[in-house]
Amino acid sequence: MCAVTQIASVTTRLRRNKTGLVLALSALLPLQALALPQVNGNTAYPQEVYSARDLRMYNPQTLYDLLQHLPGVTIGQQNGKTEIQLHGLDSSYLTILINGQPLLGDQANNILSTRQIPAAMIDHIEVDRNPRADLMQSGSAGTINVVLTDAYGGDGLLLSTGGQPLSSRVAFAAHLVDDEHPLRLFGERRLHRYDLHGDTVSDSNGRDSWQSNQREQNDSLHLSYNALINDRHPLNLYLLELRHDHREDIDGVYALNRPTNQTSPQFTDVSSLQRGKRRTERAGGNLVINWDHLSLQSSFVAEQFSLDRTLQQEQPSDAWQLSELNDSRYQLGTTLSELLNEHRWSAGVSIEQRKRTAAGSGSGILTTNSDRSGLPYNYDVKENRAGVHMLDRWQVTDSTEFEIGFRMESHEVSLESSSGAQSSGIDTSTYWLPSFHLLQRLNPQSRVRVSMSQSVREPEISDQVPYEFRQGDLIWRGNDSLEAELISNVDVSYEYNFLRQASARTDRNSGIYLRGFQRIINRAMYQGISTETSADNTLVAVLTPVNNDGNSTLRGVELDLEFYPGSQDIRIDFGAGAYHSEMKTGGLLRRRYQMPNQPDYMFRLALTHQLSPGLRYGGHWRYQGESNRFMPDASGYLVQTSSPHQNLDLFVEYRWSGYWYSLANVHLTPGEDDWLEQSGIRQYQDTRPQWQLTLMRAF
Repeated sequence: MCAVTQIASVTTRLRRNKTGLVLALSALLPLQALALPQVNGNTAYPQEVYSARDLRMYNPQTLYDLLQHLPGVTIGQQNGKTEIQLHGLDSSYLTILINGQPLLGDQANNILSTRQIPAAMIDHIEVDRNPRADLMQSGSAGTINVVLTDAYGGDGLLLSTGGQPLSSRVAFAAHLVDDEHPLRLFGERRLHRYDLHGDTVSDSNGRDSWQSNQREQNDSLHLSYNALINDRHPLNLYLLELRHDHREDIDGVYALNRPTNQTSPQFTDVSSLQRGKRRTERAGGNLVINWDHLSLQSSFVAEQFSLDRTLQQEQPSDAWQLSELNDSRYQLGTTLSELLNEHRWSAGVSIEQRKRTAAGSGSGILTTNSDRSGLPYNYDVKENRAGVHMLDRWQVTDSTEFEIGFRMESHEVSLESSSGAQSSGIDTSTYWLPSFHLLQRLNPQSRVRVSMSQSVREPEISDQVPYEFRQGDLIWRGNDSLEAELISNVDVSYEYNFLRQASARTDRNSGIYLRGFQRIINRAMYQGISTETSADNTLVAVLTPVNNDGNSTLRGVELDLEFYPGSQDIRIDFGAGAYHSEMKTGGLLRRRYQMPNQPDYMFRLALTHQLSPGLRYGGHWRYQGESNRFMPDASGYLVQTSSPHQNLDLFVEYRWSGYWYSLANVHLTPGEDDWLEQSGIRQYQDTRPQWQLTLMRAF
């Protein structure tokens, strides 16, 4: 858990035990973040801190609902589902951390987890848009660290229902032990049903309809324990369990992104079933030992993850496929920091071991045109990781601060067993990743930041396993020589605070936040397609992940503005972004493509009106441009285009006692129906209002 996480916990503890906590708090004070985004902090790196309580008015059910209301967030389309993006970059470049550690599973689970983690379980969210040396995991678009409420959080109860069709949610928080060593239990059960309908239109086949009926059940438990050893050394232990059960039935002409065995014409009637179960179990802890000028932080994580997935096609032909994935890991880390002097240094080390077992079977291979995760893998791998970081933070003058550091990451992946492959090493890599952050205060209300760093995006283990599957004239093949992407990051931002002398509550995010950024991705990974002659002298198409010989580049600019138009009762929040990217030609790419799922622009507008001390209402509107995704095809590559996307959230919140709240919101999708288009086929998705009513005793 990072130092900003410690601030949130220590600040809460200050009300319970003031002896010694003043020392702990003063040691961490240079890392304190007060604003949304951070416009009053004293750190050179551009971290933003968002309180889940401040976003409660949107009646969020999950982490996904919280994130989609943050500045700089766009919504991508991936395999028929929406995903969270930063900087308009595909979600595979975004790292989601829970209490400073990523969840296990593949990259798809990284973004699916946002729909599984309850919003009521979250204390605050930390967003790092540029990597830091002391950040364990970092994505080139950014890192989102979700900090769960610890044992000092309050008791609470939440009852919610909504639709269409009817869904429900029940959550509670209660202290099993409530003294100076509290033990707190949080639990939630969420049942979500939703029906999707639409039409599929083909230039040569006319129009037909499709429907999808989905049901999700999520069960979450979080047990947390806190103590203050010798009145100055915070200890936090927690257990986390997340269970997810999903079922989806698809009927009709579902031409795009449907499970298929690659043998039927695309514009045909489909009857298929997808089922999946995911389970995460984690034990973690963090101990901070504070001396006069030094702080030693130690942490551990033990985690298990399992995934069971079934794909079944009944029409146009019978086929089924089962896949199982089991991950485990153990991680230890420690960091020694000097936090009080003008020259502050930090050094840390972490070690980690991961294991994965994958098993699959079936009567055939069922995949979609943009997702190969359903291939019937059978392999067993082990991965050892080590990380070391060192950094210096300098306060050169009262107006200038900078931070320089590096992070060394090394990992070794070995294949223990696999069908059709010998036991061997898959990959051994070491990366030296520098970072630099500069903060210059122009005056008490404005400042400029410059951040430069390097990060890596590693390939999926399943892409590196040397497997080969054939079905008809199509071969899927792994690539054990696949290399990680090396990403160079540059961010420049200007911040101006309108309410510099106001209180901390009214000062949050009040001002202008302008940022420009560039990402240069060396050896970008993509799905390669080539042809070759098989042993039976037939011409086959071969799909394999490869590295591009050229660089990929993303450039963009984003503006966020929040102000109170003459009254502290009305708040207006405006945001906009413009993005441009391209993948240079090289290797199998014969033309330049836009990076996958990246919109060209985005606008958002939010308004909140505090009508009376207990009543407020408002809304949040987002509009973003269309995006493209290039995918392999028998003739080379085709482009799948997603329509412009917009959504509108309206809410009313009424506080009718000291603790109880009632919330009502409706989620609308104005404008034309969303659509996807490729190869002369366009798929429309009808959009219906989604409403929700909630009664809550504040957590």
